[in-house]
Amino acid sequence: MAALVAGIALLVMAVIGGAANFGVIANLAVSGDRAATAGHLIAMSNLLRLAAAGLVIVAILDVIVAWGLYIVLRRVNPSLSLLAAWLRVAYAAAFAAAITGLFDALRAAPISPAQAVFSLEGYDLAWQLALAIFGVHLGLVGYLVWKAEFAHWIFGALLIVSGAGYFVDGLGTLLSPNYALGLSGFTFIGEVLFIVWLLVRGARLPDASAEPGG
Repeated sequence: MAALVAGIALLVMAVIGGAANFGVIANLAVSGDRAATAGHLIAMSNLLRLAAAGLVIVAILDVIVAWGLYIVLRRVNPSLSLLAAWLRVAYAAAFAAAITGLFDALRAAPISPAQAVFSLEGYDLAWQLALAIFGVHLGLVGYLVWKAEFAHWIFGALLIVSGAGYFVDGLGTLLSPNYALGLSGFTFIGEVLFIVWLLVRGARLPDASAEPGG
């Protein structure tokens, strides 16, 4: 049951997050033109509010996923599973804090294009920090899946690679304004396959007891 809940939540998150980020937020900024960026914010204000609200839902679903994955993986190692869950909760909190930058940008757009751009940049930097935390979480989940007797090791390996991609991208963007590798655009496949596993194979697992190997 917990695996199914986590899988469904992850699937819903992927749809909402993809629509919000790639359908709306990615189209806001005009490089080197603060006035044009502010104009986009004003013109797309209703869509941006809807996208930001969707991202808030995503952050809430992240907490549900943290619980579901803890239930599934605690049979492997209760302590590491709990740590992975708390890391995802920390990621969700950092992500929720980042979303406030979108609302700040909306409020600033009609008054100060410079402040609006600053708020958008603040959202992006906070989001990258959240992604670095997420990368550590995903790597730990990958390790637990690797060690699990009820899942093929390849899922764990791919999740570790996915986590490394997010961590490197997040940290790289924070440390260098010229960072442009975009590893997570290639390494995310592990997440997709893990969602499928949770929905198909994981859904048939009984919820674990607190004992490792149980």
